[in-house]
Amino acid sequence: MRKNFLLIILLQFIVSCAPLSQIQDKSELLAYLTQTEEQTLLSRHLPVFIIEKQNKSYNKIGTPKAELTGKGEERIYVDDQEATIFTEERKFNTAKGTYTNLVYRIHFPATPYGLFPFQIGAGKNVGLIIIITLNNTKQPVLYTSVHTCGCYLAFIPTTYLPTSAYPPEWPEKAQVVYKEILPALLNPKNENMSNSTLTILIRDASHRIKDVWLSEPSMLKDFATSPTKILPLTSLENLPLNGSMQNTSFYETSGPRNGYVKGSYKLLERLLISWWAFDWKIGEDKKLSADKNDPPIFFTSLKPWARNVSDLRDFPEFLTYWGWQL
Repeated sequence: MRKNFLLIILLQFIVSCAPLSQIQDKSELLAYLTQTEEQTLLSRHLPVFIIEKQNKSYNKIGTPKAELTGKGEERIYVDDQEATIFTEERKFNTAKGTYTNLVYRIHFPATPYGLFPFQIGAGKNVGLIIIITLNNTKQPVLYTSVHTCGCYLAFIPTTYLPTSAYPPEWPEKAQVVYKEILPALLNPKNENMSNSTLTILIRDASHRIKDVWLSEPSMLKDFATSPTKILPLTSLENLPLNGSMQNTSFYETSGPRNGYVKGSYKLLERLLISWWAFDWKIGEDKKLSADKNDPPIFFTSLKPWARNVSDLRDFPEFLTYWGWQL
């Protein structure tokens, strides 16, 4: 108990006195910026993604593509030379109100295999989803991040969300999420940051969220930047198939892997986790549908009995399961 208390004190000191976003060496970082004249909710709240070790191709945000090989077989891959953020706006209702989810999805070529650190999630075509939840006055109340396999889930509320909606014993300043120290609260109300943007630092290789903060455009001037396209989330289901006159889906469209990202096998997770999690496809990246009848189930808890209630496709039930009372 004493160790936990000291850890919380230490985390609060780190977050309040020296945010990682301010002390991080920027020489190996790359920020993905979009330029659009559209004035939509999706464009207005579009996050800035920053990656570590930009010289490593597997760290780069890319664009899913499809081609036919010399043998006439379909090959799906993520092109690291062209960055795309896939977006969608979704609405949902609870007993307390009407909300809007802004969904942002990105993909990387791979998580590489490695022993130090051990990369249990090694595999191809991996991805990350950021969901910004707006209240009925279009203010951001909650940020949710999750990998496209349903793992490494994290929440960060904002000062627009009443504390009565928080899970019990929510920390005030810092939280530990899969060994990463993240803020437990963000304050978009700050008068000095009226044009703030959600900024996300993504860790080398594992692609886990390493830090999150709100920044003004001027605060990003010291970063190397990469232009980034914005496309509808549905475009992932209609990739041009180079070498033919056809389109194909980024996801499998039939069989036991229906809805899973093509080529997203996770051999280490299958070997080490699938047998006790009762899921042969554990860790494999998948589609996030807004319809619970559209497979696969996007569970965010490894507990087999909690798969339905932790399903991200049903956002209100998903929130309730994790203790949020929006």
